[in-house]
Amino acid sequence: MVLLVKATLLGFINTSNSKMNYSAKHIANYFLHKYGKIGGNPQIIPLKLQKLVYISHGWSLGLLDKPLVSDEHAEAWKYGPVFSSLYSEFKDYGGREINRYAISDNYDFDFGEYTPMIKAEDEESSALLDRVWEVYGGYTPIQLSNMTHKKDSPWYKAKSQSKGIKNHHIDNEIIKKYYKELANG
Repeated sequence: MVLLVKATLLGFINTSNSKMNYSAKHIANYFLHKYGKIGGNPQIIPLKLQKLVYISHGWSLGLLDKPLVSDEHAEAWKYGPVFSSLYSEFKDYGGREINRYAISDNYDFDFGEYTPMIKAEDEESSALLDRVWEVYGGYTPIQLSNMTHKKDSPWYKAKSQSKGIKNHHIDNEIIKKYYKELANG
């Protein structure tokens, strides 16, 4: 599975024209638009969305040496890696399917609420996210969660090193190293 992700991504990715300066909500909205209830497939609940965004961020760091989510760190919560902005946005859904987009925290007084979306011309990010969905989209939220909780995973390391600090940041360098090692199998 890992080599399949790497081979396909490297075949489609052109690192010279990618924006790669997104919030977790941009990435979440891509999955919701293309693969979620909004896109006609009622299969994304908050837990699954968190894991897909985290895994996408990890593969971007591991294969492209750049973060996909640039405005916040993943955090090592009790039950796995979390982007707190996504948790806040969709916590009311619990285990139910998400049926709306995430809204930006940056309110525009001229235009009102802003729905962050990946630019259509950003083919590199789209290729990465489509491939992540192809490989990981069929897994249940619990299966994805188990993948991110393995011993020696970035979440495990951050949780172990947190000394009881709640929601400790997971360092991007640790995530990058982990996904590079996965890619090199």
